[in-house]
Amino acid sequence: MDFQEIESIMAAKGLSGDPAFNSLHFLVEEIPCFNGCPLGLFYPDSATIILPPDATDSALLHELGHRHGQYYRDDLSEVYAESFRKAHEKGRALLYAGTRLEKLPSLGALFEEGEKGAVEITFNRPLAMDELYALKDQFYGYGEAPPRFFYGVDEVPFIRIEFTQGVNWPVIIGAAMAGVAVLTAASLGYVLYKAAKDMPWIVPVSLFAFGMYMVLRAASGEVKKYKARR
Repeated sequence: MDFQEIESIMAAKGLSGDPAFNSLHFLVEEIPCFNGCPLGLFYPDSATIILPPDATDSALLHELGHRHGQYYRDDLSEVYAESFRKAHEKGRALLYAGTRLEKLPSLGALFEEGEKGAVEITFNRPLAMDELYALKDQFYGYGEAPPRFFYGVDEVPFIRIEFTQGVNWPVIIGAAMAGVAVLTAASLGYVLYKAAKDMPWIVPVSLFAFGMYMVLRAASGEVKKYKARR
């Protein structure tokens, strides 16, 4: 592993433009072994990742996960870092996981024309058909095919919106959610993914499982209330 390889991997995974990594520093050097030999190290105070010369792609992605968790969620846990690594190794990049719907429009800048993405939004109650249609109807009239729209129930109800960037769909999706106040009030949080160009869309629930954990950890009380009502 060298600096050129690090840059290449980050570019291939669509991470180069992520603000979380703008001020990140890398060192490639041997790591001393004490109680075991770490595959990599992340120092949050200086935003520094240390990797040994024989580090794997997985080690890099794991340490990047620590930085991503620190930047967006104040979460340095191994669970977050490993979930981040697994998501990226499967050809999809987690760009955001949280509750701030107002942040969604600004994330559109992370997509170039032709890149695929998905927004998955969780809710604290089932959604009525008229609510779903009210949201979906706002995706027409932009001169190109609208995003694909899914609704389902895993741990909690969710919608999944798959798009290919032409017009700025994250901006439109954010405005659409803001325009349907009852859905905004019922929202628990959301995740935003970028998918590899050669990656076919997969069953929504299988992609949703990782996002569910990241978004709902802080909303576990709401989830328990919902389960109790079912």
